[in-house]
Amino acid sequence: MDMHIVLLDLGHELRGGQRQVFYLAQRLADSPEFSCVVAAPRNAPLLHMAADAGLPVLPLGGRRAWDPRTLYTLMRHLRGRTCILHTNDAHSAGLGAWLHSRSGGATRLLHTRRVSYPLRQGWRGRKYLLADAVVGVSAEIAQVMRDSGMPAEKVHVIHSGIDASLYTPRTTRQDGRLVIGMVGALTRQKGHDVFVRALGELYRGAAGTLPPWEARIIGSGPLFEPLLELARQEGVESRMACLGWQDSRVMMPGFDILAVPSVDGEGSSAVIKEGWAVGLPVIASDLASNLELVRHEDNGLAFANGDHGALARGIARLASDAGLCARLVQGGRQSLEEFTDVRMAGAYMRLYRSLLV
Repeated sequence: MDMHIVLLDLGHELRGGQRQVFYLAQRLADSPEFSCVVAAPRNAPLLHMAADAGLPVLPLGGRRAWDPRTLYTLMRHLRGRTCILHTNDAHSAGLGAWLHSRSGGATRLLHTRRVSYPLRQGWRGRKYLLADAVVGVSAEIAQVMRDSGMPAEKVHVIHSGIDASLYTPRTTRQDGRLVIGMVGALTRQKGHDVFVRALGELYRGAAGTLPPWEARIIGSGPLFEPLLELARQEGVESRMACLGWQDSRVMMPGFDILAVPSVDGEGSSAVIKEGWAVGLPVIASDLASNLELVRHEDNGLAFANGDHGALARGIARLASDAGLCARLVQGGRQSLEEFTDVRMAGAYMRLYRSLLV
């Protein structure tokens, strides 16, 4: 009899976490040992993407985690089964903890946590501690869970993975332009303000002489207007394009350099791995989770978190040193072998087996 996995994600967007659920569901569907279903809101992009790929889906009604229709659908699906409910975002973690407490032990509960913030007080933190196991997508996140009271034997590290075959190599242009790219939701923790201030340093020539350059920001979110205002203050509004949400697989081959200036909360950055897959030199802030991926001057450059001057100098260095870029790109390709969707799914399957023995 196969082992049944319910992959629950209540997000209404398609970001890195939702892509990880999709990759995992694909690999589980290929295994005769497991059955799985992707449970997500009826109109969520993840649900449609899974259905289009022929994966089993469980549409959930309503837009709120605690909508009675969502509860009813999940309770009906779980009833009478011995299975694993695997939650993949903060809202589904709370709902999963509640369902787990009413299953009489038949439903095992696994949370994946993708951000490195300390757990909050009250229910927002306790819902993670109620799980049979918690996966941190970086060692930093796993340590946060242990520091918050989760027994060490219940905490696991499984880095996110990507399917590198879906990415096309960087486009080689002959026009002499330098394109500096950034990908991420327009939210504070992604460090867009650090990036724009670094562009200001480049514009003023403080980091050295560059060829003609432009910057492209991929992502949507609440900081759109403040970023445009900051770009005007820095004098770079004519050199910077905010392109909204776009498929990174389409846009990143047009970059020459990838900047990842996250200031806090980062997990296992999919953007860094995507940059490696495309063949871009990557420069990232030295957050602990980023440094689990980036080895300075081997597969990327690291700069002091929040230091826009250091980011500008790093970009200028990449722009002027083709040998360094080639070395970092080669190191990134080699590192990517450690962070594939296949390796990620294999680690989850081993954890599932241990929870269902």
